[in-house]
Amino acid sequence: MIEMFYSNWEKFLIFVLSALWMFCVTIFIYMHTEQQIKSRKKKTWRYFLKTLVRDRKLSPLERLSTRIGYMGVGFLIAAQWTISPYLYVLGFLCVLIQTTVRKQWNLVALQINGLLAWCIHLLH
Repeated sequence: MIEMFYSNWEKFLIFVLSALWMFCVTIFIYMHTEQQIKSRKKKTWRYFLKTLVRDRKLSPLERLSTRIGYMGVGFLIAAQWTISPYLYVLGFLCVLIQTTVRKQWNLVALQINGLLAWCIHLLH
């Protein structure tokens, strides 16, 4: 009786959503049990990775440049909403300071590229 009210595409949609739900539940159960089985392996791997990383303090210059970089990212995010060339230029300058202090030369090249592009846009 109820099947009379459903058309073919509604039956297909119900089938697809039911299959997707069953797939998600199966994946959830699998991941939950897999996590318990592999917990010992993850602990060993995490300990090994911690031995490879050197725990060091940032210098005051690095701390200041990091904060300037965060401010620059904020300017870049704000610029995406306003499409203001001034905010883009300011954001790229701030992030350029951070990447230069950290000596991340590939990112310095990207920041200079973005800075030049928005400066040209600003001048025209």
